[in-house]
Amino acid sequence: MSSGALFDYGGSLRSIGMVLVAPPHRRRGLARAVMDRCLSMAGRRPTMLIATAMGEPLYVDLGFAEVGRVARMACDSAAAGAVSAVCGERLPSISTADVHAVLELDRMACGADRSALLRSLLARAAATAVVRRASGAIRAFGIALRQRDQLVVAPLIAPNTSDAVTLFLSLAGGCAGPVQLDVPTRQETFLSALAALGLTQGTSAPIMLLGAGILPGRREQIYAIASRGFG
Repeated sequence: MSSGALFDYGGSLRSIGMVLVAPPHRRRGLARAVMDRCLSMAGRRPTMLIATAMGEPLYVDLGFAEVGRVARMACDSAAAGAVSAVCGERLPSISTADVHAVLELDRMACGADRSALLRSLLARAAATAVVRRASGAIRAFGIALRQRDQLVVAPLIAPNTSDAVTLFLSLAGGCAGPVQLDVPTRQETFLSALAALGLTQGTSAPIMLLGAGILPGRREQIYAIASRGFG
């Protein structure tokens, strides 16, 4: 009838997602009960979520505040072909030897330990890509997953927009079907670059936080989130 999940990202952050109530059982307090249970397990540690329009009033009532937004960017098969046409040289993939560096980049950007999530995404990845410094050290990475008939680029962690665009083109180039990613709206230049490639902006959603005023980490380095469910 109802469900929810609490994701443990270490001492600095928890994330709540997948709060669902079957339509015949809505408006019976089940979502609130699920949230109360998740928050009791989270304790006093900062807890984030990405809200739906239906869930946002409940989260506000529970004390969550909006600290940002994410915009869904997507293109259909025809536009994906145009992305492939401008794709440059394909970037190297994330190797086994790169995993520790990738996890550390993600930890710095998110201010939280998402190693279990990243390892799960890497195990299911349809494509991965890294940008290296002259020294050979990794400075940016991206992961793409196949979900039904579309490619979902998630996440993208980079120090600048140029690297983020290069990662996106490497991951999406060669994809024959639809492509999708969720981008923090603070990344205005990246959003404009995606629009120039033929992606269109769909729904946006609030990033909400309880127990702290701001999210931890170097959030300016997050160009695409892992998912609206995981944060």
